[in-house]
Amino acid sequence: MGDSEKKNEDSAEEKPPNPEETIPPQPSENEMPTFFHIGGLAKQCLVAGYEFGAWHIDCSTNIGDNIGLYSYGAGRPEFNDVSGGVGIREKVGIFNMSQGWQSDGIMGTLGLRAPLVEGVANAMLRGIYDIQGGDGGKLELYSGYEHTPIKFDMIIPLLNVPRFMGYVLLQLAENYLFAFRMVYNINDSAFEKHALCAGFNNNNTELSLKLEDFKDWRGSIFQRLGERWAIALKADIYKDDDMQVAIGGQYAVHENALLKMKVRSDGFLGLAYQVHLSENIAILYHAGLNVSDPIKGGHRIGLSWRLRC
Repeated sequence: MGDSEKKNEDSAEEKPPNPEETIPPQPSENEMPTFFHIGGLAKQCLVAGYEFGAWHIDCSTNIGDNIGLYSYGAGRPEFNDVSGGVGIREKVGIFNMSQGWQSDGIMGTLGLRAPLVEGVANAMLRGIYDIQGGDGGKLELYSGYEHTPIKFDMIIPLLNVPRFMGYVLLQLAENYLFAFRMVYNINDSAFEKHALCAGFNNNNTELSLKLEDFKDWRGSIFQRLGERWAIALKADIYKDDDMQVAIGGQYAVHENALLKMKVRSDGFLGLAYQVHLSENIAILYHAGLNVSDPIKGGHRIGLSWRLRC
């Protein structure tokens, strides 16, 4: 296969999930947003759903108010990988515990969240054991604190984890967010990434801009057009790499269904249809192809289920 043909085929595949494209759930009432909420509406429009492989399913079940069971599975033929896992979560007072058995390891957590000095503090100890060998056990501490208008979260390495990560976020005015995030490699004694970020969101118009490592720019725009339509644009401008652009839109078919489409600068055209059959059942269909070579270029189609009971 020639380089141009290989590039055409690859462009029809969505790339592996990028940690920078994390889409957290909406913050609860009286809870501040996080660094990853900045640009969130654009990510929901142009990223959410497209990143799945051929199939994805996750299911969660609540047993009473304090115990929950979960399982998930995913297939990505383009990466020759199938993954999955099962686990249990439990809440006891201010403590939260979980134990998970995953295809790539065993994971356990112990965390708490409690009021502190007119704000809210949280901490979680997270341990992972790699059943396939690798580095063996890993241990890290997640910690954070929020008291409007400031919030910070950190991941502190304790055992076999080389990176210290964290961010500080300021909400100096309603709808405006400012943040700084960094990733420091302890083994190399060097910063792997740092970013300055600003965002605006009034739920109809969203703007975000990030400066990474003082050389790369990432920005997005999201705009609602009436009650049903919305458009979005994301652009990544790299000093040492090609610029990446994605543009798309979404249409609310009805209250519980959303149709989305996007096109990337590398020729990938993606379609996604997500529908909530009920409060606890969601289905997402997604497909993609290379518009520069729709016949010989790569094609993809997939399905995602989400069940809660």
